[in-house]
Amino acid sequence: MTDADLIQRAYTTIQQHFIETGRAPHFTELASNLGITPDEARSLQPVTAKSGVGCWMTPDTDYIGSWAPFSNVPTQYLVTVDDQQKWYAQCGLEALGLCWLFPGKVVRIDARCLDCGDILMVRVKDGQLLDSNPETIAGYITLPLRQWATVANAFL
Repeated sequence: MTDADLIQRAYTTIQQHFIETGRAPHFTELASNLGITPDEARSLQPVTAKSGVGCWMTPDTDYIGSWAPFSNVPTQYLVTVDDQQKWYAQCGLEALGLCWLFPGKVVRIDARCLDCGDILMVRVKDGQLLDSNPETIAGYITLPLRQWATVANAFL
């Protein structure tokens, strides 16, 4: 198996663990799932994070901080699937992208508006908006697109 194959397996395993449990695996769990030693898995995690966009380790630790579109750190973007709220999204846009990881299921996103603090709710299924409260919701990003890569690289 090549390094690229192992990195891809690690990336997919971490993503699948988030889908199933709502959290990132510890490197010992990753090691067990990949059939490698814990030290190999500990070294593999940051390499794998750098291979993906929106994936990073919690600074100065061996813990996964975020794995797009999931956040391993609680955020204001609560995600509920099958009446279970055990996921957090990195941001509002990533929260909407989560629906593709749960095909055929209704994904509910609850968040507070970062401007006024009002409660927002969106339900989506397979990329289709089912309903929202309030009825109209707008998203905005205060960072120009040309700067996104610069900010993302700060986490890598």
